[in-house]
Amino acid sequence: MKKVISQPIQSKRLPEIIETHIRDLILNGEIIVGEKLPPEKDLSAQFGVSLATTREALKGLEAFGLIEKRKGRQGGIFVSQTKIDLLKIPLYSFLKTRSCSPAHLTEIRIILEPAVVRIATSHISRRAIKDLEANIKSCEAEIAEIDQSITEEEFFSIEKKNIEFHRLLAEATTNPVLALTIDYVMDLLFNAKQRLLTPDIGLTIGTIKDHWNLLNYIKKGDADGAEKEMVLHLTRIEQYLKKEKQTHKVQSKRRTR
Repeated sequence: MKKVISQPIQSKRLPEIIETHIRDLILNGEIIVGEKLPPEKDLSAQFGVSLATTREALKGLEAFGLIEKRKGRQGGIFVSQTKIDLLKIPLYSFLKTRSCSPAHLTEIRIILEPAVVRIATSHISRRAIKDLEANIKSCEAEIAEIDQSITEEEFFSIEKKNIEFHRLLAEATTNPVLALTIDYVMDLLFNAKQRLLTPDIGLTIGTIKDHWNLLNYIKKGDADGAEKEMVLHLTRIEQYLKKEKQTHKVQSKRRTR
């Protein structure tokens, strides 16, 4: 049975200390995904604490998505695949207190995404290219089904897929830090767009066109072209968001008169 601590500890905040100790072992890779932890009684003995204290610590790890309890003959306490959405919650809370704006998001995108597409172009897989193609074609299929003006539901359904295109690009870099960074930036961006944007089929069609241009450069292995196209794409989005923000300000002023 794996020993997770060398000697008992003493503190008034025992559950928190135990939770932190096991969490660090998991995040540092010393206890891997899928590995079975010792039973609660054995953990209590290793830490030199009561069963209630151990259970409280395990509840914290389970709530964070780091462990899962399975029932049955093959059951027990297992290290689970870390859930990215749970990891992003503290970051969202922090940024909310700092009044993160669409301008901040665009600024970080202009810094990061040209580098993302350059890295992705250099060693993108066939599978990743197919996923990017499927994403764009899915957006085009939704556009083709729209008879007249685009509704809010249709607009944001396609917007979500357009944003997913950028997540797929980040994943294609095979850099987990870049992928996670772009992932939460895209989540924040989508929330901002829901607040700011009104349905505009022209914006949607333009974004799809930009994405095809990006993919064509990637397929050719033209990292310089892909990088320049990404800058143009982000600049167009930045200008559009600025215009929408100004429109919202004018409308707000009229409503307050």
